[in-house]
Amino acid sequence: MADIVLSPALQVIFDRVASPVLQKLADIWDMKDNLQSLQHALMMVQATLEDAEEQQLTNKAVRLWLSKLKNAAHDADDLLDFFVAKETTKETILGIGKLGLETMTSLRHLNITGCESLLSIPPSIKMLRQLQTLPLYLVHKNLRDLGALEHLNLYGELNITHLGNVRNANEAQSSGLKMKENLESLGLYWGNFKDVRKGNKSFKKLAKSPAKSIPKELGLIWHEPNVGEVAKILEGLKPHQNLKKLVINGYPGTRFPDWTLPNLIAVDLSNCKNCEHLLALGNLLLLKTLSLHGMESVKRIGFEFYGDSTDICFSSLEELSLSDFPNLETWSSANNENAFPSLRKLTVNRCPKLAHIPLCLSLQHLEMRDCNPTLIFVGSLTLLSVLVIEKLPELRSLPQGFSASATLSSLEILSCPKLCSLPFEIGNLTELKSLTIRWCEELSSLPESLQNLKALESLEISDCHSIVSMPDGAIGGLSSLRTLSIENCSNLTSLSSNLEHLTFLERFTIMYCPNLGSFPEGVQHFSALRSLSILSCPWCDSLPEGLQSVQKLQCLEISSCPNLTALPEWIGKLASLRSLTIFGCPNLKLLPQSLKLLTKLQHLSIQECPDLEERCRQGSGEDWLKIAHVPHKYIGSPELRQSSSEVSTSGSSSFEASVQQATSSSS
Repeated sequence: MADIVLSPALQVIFDRVASPVLQKLADIWDMKDNLQSLQHALMMVQATLEDAEEQQLTNKAVRLWLSKLKNAAHDADDLLDFFVAKETTKETILGIGKLGLETMTSLRHLNITGCESLLSIPPSIKMLRQLQTLPLYLVHKNLRDLGALEHLNLYGELNITHLGNVRNANEAQSSGLKMKENLESLGLYWGNFKDVRKGNKSFKKLAKSPAKSIPKELGLIWHEPNVGEVAKILEGLKPHQNLKKLVINGYPGTRFPDWTLPNLIAVDLSNCKNCEHLLALGNLLLLKTLSLHGMESVKRIGFEFYGDSTDICFSSLEELSLSDFPNLETWSSANNENAFPSLRKLTVNRCPKLAHIPLCLSLQHLEMRDCNPTLIFVGSLTLLSVLVIEKLPELRSLPQGFSASATLSSLEILSCPKLCSLPFEIGNLTELKSLTIRWCEELSSLPESLQNLKALESLEISDCHSIVSMPDGAIGGLSSLRTLSIENCSNLTSLSSNLEHLTFLERFTIMYCPNLGSFPEGVQHFSALRSLSILSCPWCDSLPEGLQSVQKLQCLEISSCPNLTALPEWIGKLASLRSLTIFGCPNLKLLPQSLKLLTKLQHLSIQECPDLEERCRQGSGEDWLKIAHVPHKYIGSPELRQSSSEVSTSGSSSFEASVQQATSSSS
């Protein structure tokens, strides 16, 4: 058993935390206290580490602690790598200016995508008259030199960030965006919110902080902007009418300009929290995608949204996303009631006060999250194929006319805690292929008509603690079912009396159903089954006898079944088995002899089974010869895993080796 040696690794991390780069980033991101806490924790760990490394062979608890510490060291090392890489990239780009950008007069492409944390771009970039590609430009807090863009004949995409540093309309106009006829995509960002939209947790936390805690180094706005001046600045950034995609993010004004951009295909307006009205976009004949997010001041979407045309509004729009409109109450239809004829996908997210949306008969995909339940109007949507209903805390039943959606192929009902039943008419959804129900705590039963869903291929029921039993034959009648997952239904006592018709079932998962009592009958008829997972089921004391007839089974996972005492000898008949995972079965004492017959078995994992782990010890274990033929074996908890394909003669892991190398090179 290889010792866990962490002293060199912790020293490397300790040195990194104390490095000037991390100290600088801690100042910029207001994380100095966090960094000091981390340093203190590392000092405490180092103080006990030497003693822990000596005791690990005789003290299992100490060894487990070292294992967890090792995993944490991995994560910390990766995270620090990320921070250092970000800072290094920024310094590298800034270093170009020191080399003299003005000497690179033939440069055509400068792609710094992914460097949104940069604070500035060298002013000498304006000398690159041949430059055609510049996806990112940052407005420096002191230089504010948008004029560097004026004479650049840019193509493709341009994102301008930190526009909060622009002080007046003249600076904005100096960018010459109106003359850039080859620009196809333009992003205008007040601050650097692109990281927020990408899901960077650090920036998400930062964006929610009080204004005074946001550092100037990130280029975000400190002062309350002059509304009139900000509007003029945005007007000064008006692009050429050839533009195809427009993004405006974080604009602090109250109104959008009246721009005529007839070639727009995609528009994204986000985090414009002071805007009270939306752009008039209904006249854009080519517009296909429209995303509207984070408009706190918009209370009404009125006729102005559709433009002044008497023709069809939003004639080409296919996807519309509306999210984070906390005060939106009204969404009016177009004057002529003729809008959105091509709309295929509509997403409405976190619009709690909105009670009505215009009818869009062409919809095929509808997602409603954290909204008023009255918004669900599926009865008239005869083309609807995908419906997602999520986080509707007051939803008690699905709307009337639900069964009229004869084309519905996918239905997800998530986080509706007061939903107590599904309509019997759900059985009329003859085209339904996927049904997912999660976190509906008061849902007490499923309708018997479920068995009429002959086209259903995937059924997942999860975290529905009020369901006690399934209607007799409801699941067994789903003859096209390929995936069945029943998870965390703590009061479920029975599934179905007979599952013999599930001959197409390929994946079957039962997880944390402590009161189920026994495995459902009819497993021998699962002739297509390839994957079976039994997780956290204390009633499971043996595998179902019928499983030995399932010759296509490739993956078997048994986890947290404390009453499982033995694997059957017939497991050797599962000739197609490629992966076997056994976790948390402490009463499983030995492996059957027939395991040697599983010649296709490639992966074997045994963890949290102390007696069995001892018997499977390499070379000396009593069951070692039963598993020696398996190429990839993972025996014991993660720090004790031994893979026959990765056995180190020195007893050091690759992580420890890399740390030793880093330590020696630094010295």
